[in-house]
Amino acid sequence: MTKKVFVAMMLAFALVIVGQASKADAAEIYMGNYSDGSAVYFLPQSLGIESYRPLRFYCTVRAGRDYLNYSFYPRGGSPYYRNSEGYEGYVFGGQSPVAANIYRHVLNNY
Repeated sequence: MTKKVFVAMMLAFALVIVGQASKADAAEIYMGNYSDGSAVYFLPQSLGIESYRPLRFYCTVRAGRDYLNYSFYPRGGSPYYRNSEGYEGYVFGGQSPVAANIYRHVLNNY
């Protein structure tokens, strides 16, 4: 009887640990709002870093029900971005605070 209880407890513990790992992988990080008011969330599991010097990476964000892909790369010595909706510009040009927040987040955390 004790062995069955122990096995059941270990199984329950393993399921809790696996469930928590899945939640961590699926985390979304708030990056700001688009001009239309949509909240934008960075999906860390989508991050692909191609180079650190200069910093080049791609990622996916969620805005409402939409998922957009972003690419960040140097252009003319400054960070530049392009997304799957066709928007592009210099990261720190003031056109997209969301792109600037994504860039800063990746630069400071990965």
